[in-house]
Parts: sequence; C-alpha cells; structure tokens
Amino acid sequence: MALPSYMSRREGRYYLQVRFARPLAKLTGVSLFRASLRTSDYRQARLRLAECLTWVHRMNEIKYEDYVGLFQKNITELRQYVADALPLSEARLVARQLYEETLKNLIRRAKAAGCDPDMVEPGFQELFNRFVRQNVEADAWLRHVERIQEYERGRADMQAAIELGLVRPGVGTGPGYWPEAHARAASNIASFSPTAFEPTIGAQGPRGTALSVAQPSGVELASSDKRANSDQQKAPLRFSEALALYVETDEESNGNADARSIVKLVVQFIIDKLDDPLLSEFDEEAAARIDAMLPDIPDRKNIPREHAGSLAARYDYAQKHGWDGLKRLTEARLKNGYHNAMSRFFGWLIQKKFYLRDMPRFSRTSDENLVSIERDAFSTDEVSRIFSLPLFTGCLSADRIWVKGTCLVQNHLYWGYVMSFLTGVRPGELGQIELDDIEEEHGIYYLQLRAFDPKKGRVARKDAKRFKTPASQRTIPLHPLILDLGPLERIEDLRSIGCPVLFPEWEPYPKPGGEMRWGQPLTKSFQYLKRKIAIDRFDVALYSSRHWFAQLIDETDIKDATRRKVMGHSGGKDVATRYGRKQRLTTRDLSELAHISSPEIDEMSRPLLSAKERADRGELTVLKPWLTTANWSDYYKRKLLGK
Repeated sequence: MALPSYMSRREGRYYLQVRFARPLAKLTGVSLFRASLRTSDYRQARLRLAECLTWVHRMNEIKYEDYVGLFQKNITELRQYVADALPLSEARLVARQLYEETLKNLIRRAKAAGCDPDMVEPGFQELFNRFVRQNVEADAWLRHVERIQEYERGRADMQAAIELGLVRPGVGTGPGYWPEAHARAASNIASFSPTAFEPTIGAQGPRGTALSVAQPSGVELASSDKRANSDQQKAPLRFSEALALYVETDEESNGNADARSIVKLVVQFIIDKLDDPLLSEFDEEAAARIDAMLPDIPDRKNIPREHAGSLAARYDYAQKHGWDGLKRLTEARLKNGYHNAMSRFFGWLIQKKFYLRDMPRFSRTSDENLVSIERDAFSTDEVSRIFSLPLFTGCLSADRIWVKGTCLVQNHLYWGYVMSFLTGVRPGELGQIELDDIEEEHGIYYLQLRAFDPKKGRVARKDAKRFKTPASQRTIPLHPLILDLGPLERIEDLRSIGCPVLFPEWEPYPKPGGEMRWGQPLTKSFQYLKRKIAIDRFDVALYSSRHWFAQLIDETDIKDATRRKVMGHSGGKDVATRYGRKQRLTTRDLSELAHISSPEIDEMSRPLLSAKERADRGELTVLKPWLTTANWSDYYKRKLLGK
C-alpha cells in the first residue's frame, strides 16, 4: 500500500517527513524535518498526519530568513491552538506536541541569534507557556482515561474467568472487592465529560471570548490511583518530553553546553530507534538493545550529508550500505562521551523520580572501535611553518589572506592563532572577548576570561558569557610578544567607533539547539592551514596550541596550582588551591610567565615582528576592515547594531 505524501514508515512505526523550504531550514537548522507520529496503526497515522500538516505548511510558507516574520506567523497559530476545546483527541494532541517541540527549538535558536520573541510579539512567551501547560493537562487526561479503560478491560477479563470456572470468585479479591471496584470504575466513566474543561487561558477564542483550561471536575481516580504517589504520576513521560525537561533544567542551572549537547545526541538515538517510548517502558531489555547498538554507530566522515544529521541516521546508513569507507567511533568517544551522557541523563531522571527502575548500564564496546590518539604539542618546525604564512608575513588583500602580498591584515584569525599559542586559550573562548577584558595593573596587561565584568554590576543570565567549566574563568598575563604586535592599537581604534568587543568580525556557528559554537572560525581555518603547510600528523589539531603553551609553562619554575589557573583547569579536591587570591598570580609566577623564553618563541617571533616592523616603516600596507561595520559578522551586527 502506497503511503501518503509526507509520511514514511520505519520499523513498523509511521513518521511525518517534510522537506522544509530554504528560509525555514536556515532558521530551524533542519532541512528534512522528521518526527514520529507515535503509532503503528495506519488509520491513526493518517489522522495525526493531517493534524500536523496544518501547522507545518503554514510555517513552511515563510519567504525570508527572518525570525521576526516567523514569530508573527506563529503567534496566530498559537492562538488558534490555545482556543481548542478540551479534552483533545489523540491526533490533535500529537500535532500540538510536535508543534511545541519545534517552537522550543526555534525560540532557543532565535534567542541565541539575538531575537527575543517577546520583542517581536509582546506576550508570545506567556502564550506559549500556556499552550505547553494545556498540552500537559490534555496528555494527563488521556493517560487517565487509558488507565480507566485498562482497568475495565482487566475487570471484564477476570469476570469472564470466574464465569468459566478458571478462577474462584473469592481468591485474591478480598471482601467486597468486586462491587466496590465496579462502583469506582462506573463513577470514573460516568464523570468523563468534554465540558469538564472550562476555557480560562487569556487568549482570544474564535468569537473573541476569553479562553482557559481548568482541571476536570468531579473526576476521582480509582483507589489504586488515589494511592499512587507523585513518582508514579511522573512515570508516563516519554523520552522526548523528559529530554526537553532535562535541557530546560540544565540551561536554567547554567550547565555545560557541550555535555548537554552529547546528552541530547544520545537520548535522541533512543527516541529515534525505539520510537520515543515511555520512560516506564524502557526496561533492562531495551537498555541492552541500545547498549549493543551504540558501538555500531559510524563516525560522520564519508557519510552523505542527508544521513549525517543524527546518530540513528548514521547507524541506519551503516546497516544498509555496509562499512566500506566508514570509520567506527573511538573507544573514548563511546565511554567518555555516550556512556557517560547516558548515565548523566538517567541519573537525573532517577533523582527527579521520573524513572522508577534501577540505573541502566551502558558499557559495551566492540573490538572494531578505534583506539584514541592523544593530542601532541606542535613541533618547533610546525610552529615556524604556521607563522611564516602570508596571513602573518604579508598577504594579498583582506579577502585573500593566505596568498602572499604586500598587505598586513591583523584580523581575528591573526590574533586567534597568536593568542592560542601565547595564552593557551581555547578556540571557543576568543570570539567573546570584550575590550574591557584586557586590563593593566602595575605595568602588566592581563586577559580576563569571565562571564561578565563584576565592576560594572550584575547582568542578566542570558547576557553572561558561557565557558566550558567554572575553572575556565581565569586571568592570563599577556606575553610581551603579544603586546609588541599591537593589540592595544586595535583596542583604541575600536573604542573610537564605539565597538565594545575585540573581534567584531568573528562569526560564531549556531548549533541546532541554538547554542553558539564560538571556535568555528578558527577551527575551520586550521583545516585549510594544515593542508597548506602539509601537517599530516593525526595527533595534531588546533587544540595542540594549548599543549604547546602548557609545555612552555612546564619548562619554568611555576607552581602547579598556577599552571592550573592559567590553563583553566580545576584544582579538584586540592584544598590548597582554593585559598589565596583567585584572580591575580603571585609576583614570582607573574615574572616567570611574562618572561617565558624558548627557541620555539624565538622562531615564532621572527616572522611576526619582521612583518610588524615592515608595516611600521610603510613597506606593508596596513588594512583594518573590521573598523567598517559592514565587515562585522552577522552575529555582532544583530547584537550591537540591531541589524
């Protein structure tokens, strides 16, 4: 039987599958939208598909890559949904829940891009929150009805067994059990009425009347439900709903974004492969099945882009096409990444009493999984080759920085490499540096990596910068070579035009969940740089600049506690490191850091200082495209200029 358009079938379950128009795909980060219809019944799937296509088609009609227009369109859709009379049909509820998940993703991405829905449509967030509560109440009502129906079916089966003589009437029932249970069930069924829900939500209905959702009146659970505690009521959550709660909670508590993204990745694998099961359905057998599948997920390299969007898609591609040309994940990725993420998620579920079983174990690896390669520091020769490239010695133009010429363009990539090697900062920490993060005290200049400047007072949490770990917020003294290359001139130039950030041309990459990947410009350029100077070692990456800097520190007499502070590593349970001034270093350590000298730094400084001196003499033309706002990144144009 041919399936309708926009429907697909996988492992016996039906899915909504729609290719988003280019503007919507850009805003959502998804080109092919696929979501489970949560049923294996064809007729039910068609009903749910029809309900979903209403909002999908309307959202897909957007013509421009603009969050403003998208939220203006969705405010109308939200009001129509909030006007629904409750209780809802299963098909209607599934469509609303999928719409809710899509809007949550859009809201996160829009806020990350500097577009607050409430600024576009005042009251949007409040209306959306009411819509979500309405969905929760409707879902709770349907689950309640299901429990009643299951009880009635069980009662009828037991009655038939008694009539057939298979069970003695008095066994296991207790005095008065059947009459009392029947009366309770009859009361529950009789109390069911669509009019039990009275609209009260403050949005306008079809006729301009105020809408609301009240709890169903006159409904009492059977005695078993009365005895059920809040733990049992939490169990019917599906994995997708639990994941959304986890993400929301972790974001509110300012959890680590990278760790959260791995949790989302692996839990989505469960959702995709087991068709978004209820938490209560995920037993030891289901956990063992997922544990056995994880080692067979391939690395994304050489997988077509349309099959690389999720772990499940990559797994399915390898199962269908074989492993020719594909690589397996490393053992470290499985153990330290996926297995730990699973433990983190289920530990949270158990703590919140959403998951009532024992902690599932995820530990399987395969002999086919690859061994990990430890990162190494750059060699002196590699450092020399990197800083002898045209970007650092003289390039053709601001757009052709890797071609030899007579221009000096000290752009964000120039400073990104210099500071990576001489301060040990992570690539993702560079793009958010503000002018005021460079401070001077007693003749020493520092780079302050911090969520916000406390001297200026508190800021909203959404405006605070995110770091990998709490220890990543640190103070790093700037090496004299950095200062000799002229960062203070850049700071003065940017202050003169009212720009508060050090690298306004830095363009972060938005992840699908809305988080910004700040290291993208530098890591992407390193892939080109690596090929250009023929660095073919597998144990070297851009992150090797941190190893190189750490190696410089190790060659000094600096204390281990200071090393951890400068590198942004936690002191762990080392009590001694938690005492003393948290930001500033000791005078002895400052002197050591500020005067680090080595053959490697000498090799690095020769081409850099030579180019700077040639520019000062007028032999190289100095270009500063970042002083023109047209050359700023889209991110900073939106954030600083409102464009």
